[in-house]
Amino acid sequence: MTWCLRWLLIAAACAWPQFVLAAPPTLAAAAPAAKLPAARLDGNYFMRDGRRFLVVGAHWVPAKAAMQWPLQWDPQDIEADFAQMQRMGFNTVRLDLMWAWFEPRPGDYNPEAFAQFDALLALAHKYHIYLHPSLFVGGEVGEAYWDVPWRMGRNPQSDPEMLRLETNQAQEFGRRYAHETAILAWDLTDEPPFWIAPGTTDAMAVNWTRLIGGGLRKYDQLHPIVAGVSTQDMEHGPFRPDTIAADVDFFSVHPYTIYTPDLFPDPMVAERSTYGAAFETTLSRDAGRPVMVQEMGASSAQYSPENIVAFDQVSLYSALGAGANGFLLWCYTDAAPEQYRKVPYLRSPHETQFGLTTWDRQMRPQGLAFQAFSKIVAHMDLDGLAVPPADAAIIIPEEWSRTHGDFSRFGLKGPEVTPYVSVAEGGAVNGQEPTPYDGNQWVMSSTLSAFILAHRAGLKPSLPREASDWERFPLLLLPSPLTATDPVFVHLHTDFWERARAYVNGGGVLYASLAANGAIPEMSLLFGARMTDTVIASEVTLKIVKPLGSLKAGDRFHFTLPGSAAKYWGTGLQVSDGEVIAVDQDNRPALIAHRYGKGRTLLSAYPLEAWLGSQPAAFEGNELNYRLYRALREWSGVRALVSTDQASVEASALTAKDRGYFVLANHSPASLRTHVDSTLPARDVRQLGEDASVAVAVERGGWSVTLPPHSGAVLEFRMAPQ
Repeated sequence: MTWCLRWLLIAAACAWPQFVLAAPPTLAAAAPAAKLPAARLDGNYFMRDGRRFLVVGAHWVPAKAAMQWPLQWDPQDIEADFAQMQRMGFNTVRLDLMWAWFEPRPGDYNPEAFAQFDALLALAHKYHIYLHPSLFVGGEVGEAYWDVPWRMGRNPQSDPEMLRLETNQAQEFGRRYAHETAILAWDLTDEPPFWIAPGTTDAMAVNWTRLIGGGLRKYDQLHPIVAGVSTQDMEHGPFRPDTIAADVDFFSVHPYTIYTPDLFPDPMVAERSTYGAAFETTLSRDAGRPVMVQEMGASSAQYSPENIVAFDQVSLYSALGAGANGFLLWCYTDAAPEQYRKVPYLRSPHETQFGLTTWDRQMRPQGLAFQAFSKIVAHMDLDGLAVPPADAAIIIPEEWSRTHGDFSRFGLKGPEVTPYVSVAEGGAVNGQEPTPYDGNQWVMSSTLSAFILAHRAGLKPSLPREASDWERFPLLLLPSPLTATDPVFVHLHTDFWERARAYVNGGGVLYASLAANGAIPEMSLLFGARMTDTVIASEVTLKIVKPLGSLKAGDRFHFTLPGSAAKYWGTGLQVSDGEVIAVDQDNRPALIAHRYGKGRTLLSAYPLEAWLGSQPAAFEGNELNYRLYRALREWSGVRALVSTDQASVEASALTAKDRGYFVLANHSPASLRTHVDSTLPARDVRQLGEDASVAVAVERGGWSVTLPPHSGAVLEFRMAPQ
């Protein structure tokens, strides 16, 4: 969410005295003796009083006052919200600290704003709900942005004077609240880059995060720091996790798949869409920090409450299994009807009904569903719990994760007679306008396709970066365009293939798909085949001619190409010592298996994942393409840590030394009876409920569970002695 509209706060700054309250706000005069204990990060999760807990709650925008609540301060109404949130089981609420209200003039802080924040902190202690404040907010709803009246067109993320003032304000918050235990963590701002200042570069994002975080850290060593980014990860924004990782303590994701149609060309409640939260969580976690789902939801002005519940439920369990450490949904309440008549709601009707409750605090279906989820996960014992290593990896290219302008891994050592200047690097080195990252949709949609196919095949994929230690994974998945040539930013580096040969030679298994623009040096050694020339097609049928895993000779797979371009066309293959597993409709080699040293490779002559990534509703109905990945898993000998016999039921594990949890997510619109298998020595399996747990009977060496449509389950287990 994000927003515009400055007139009210400009008026407030110009006529300041009329907005000062007659007396300091006193929201929680009867605060309890037992205050909230300090919270901190411990491994992947937050901890208080020596015990880990899962963050659950929502973002708070009051129904009646909306973003004008500092100026329409209503102590009784605000406290009623906190009481309702406590009844709903919240332990955390995210909220906005309006920049112009706290700093009406450059460097001049409004004492009334801090008095209000102090009153909210008192409420937090009274109702035992942590505050997760977001700094420098100028909006939060629709297209509105409530600007500081003294910005004068300057970019807050690049102008030196703006950066100085922002750093000073961060220091002021750190100084005042360094020891305040009711604060869970600082959010540097909501959804940067600011909409009012386009053109934020990687360098600007790094510098801004470093300065503002450093301002807080000057006095405050207690509270973790995050930047509340929205789809910056999937869309290759400047605030993506890889650029800011060094200066934050955890990451956030805002998985609004309905607002990312280039990657999710589906209905909201579709299999690909309901994997969005887990995909973003995994993508960010593999940049090296814990991850919180900080906003998620949909509006009943656009979608039925039943579909919102379905999307929320499966997304919550899916992200939980991926390792998310908290869930703060958007948002606590609907807007009151009087807000409909004025901006931003006047121009953003969809924003009026995102709430877990109605504007008059009645529970909505999505609120009841979230309350039930909160009760179930409250029974989880997170102490010592960790996300175990994945059993497959999809490599994220170095060029995707690299901070634009960083040449540290370009292979150049020492001085050069003639300096290297990249024609693709643009403004980062040449002082020109920043060069856009070309090809992100291609990379991310293909990676997302592979991620979903792997899950449907019973694998738990990770998304490690190209420069990381990906050799620890037993199976690598390289969907095109990772094997492409152009644009330069989308493919793996040339020296990757030397590492890949050593990896396979040592026993690893590698799968890759090609397109007409692919290029792999010395590929015959690794794949037992080489490229010949472009194969132009609009439809492709693959026919299995030799068994592979559970695939049998005669099995067929049909694909329709989403476009006419080299990145969608296939390639001819000249086979040397590889084995043809499948041919296309013209009897050309389409799948080639090969043994290399102690390992194996499987090569596709067509970019299957890129096709699926650009095809609407590609994973719905009787989609069977995951069988290719399942056969790859079986052929490779990789045994999943936990899997099910239903392709639409995702299974994940969270483990401690002597116990753990299986987390199941049903991405299907049908109720499914699924059988759960695991290589872990699990016993005494029980399904957690809202009030109690129920034993799960052992069946065929595993456990069977029935999952309603678009739902999930948490199964608790103990480890058998080894």
